[in-house]
Amino acid sequence: MTTSRMARNQKLTPIIKGRTITQVTWDGAAAQLHLTDGSLLRIHTTVAPPASAPPATVGKVRAVRQSLDTIAFDLEGSSSLQFSLAEPTSCVMLRDAKGALEYAD
Repeated sequence: MTTSRMARNQKLTPIIKGRTITQVTWDGAAAQLHLTDGSLLRIHTTVAPPASAPPATVGKVRAVRQSLDTIAFDLEGSSSLQFSLAEPTSCVMLRDAKGALEYAD
C-alpha cells in the first residue's frame, strides 16, 4: 500500500469525520466497519486477513484518504486503518442504521 499517493477523500471525509469505528468484521473479502451510530461502511477488498490476524484498530475518524488501490481512515491519535481495494471504483458503500445509502464509490 502506498500512502504517499493517497489524497483526502473530499466526499466521504465530511460524512464520517467525528464518527467512531467500533468494530471491523469480515464477510469474505469485504470489510465491514461498524460505527457507533449504527451505520455500516462496507469495503470490497482484495482479500480478507488471515484468521490469526490481530483485531483492526478502531477509533474516531479524523479523515479518509484514498488512492486507486487503497483507502485509509486516519483516526484520532496517530493510528490509521488501511484496506487494499478490490477495484478502483464501486468498492466503498456507507449505509445508515436504517439501511439508507449515505455514500457509494
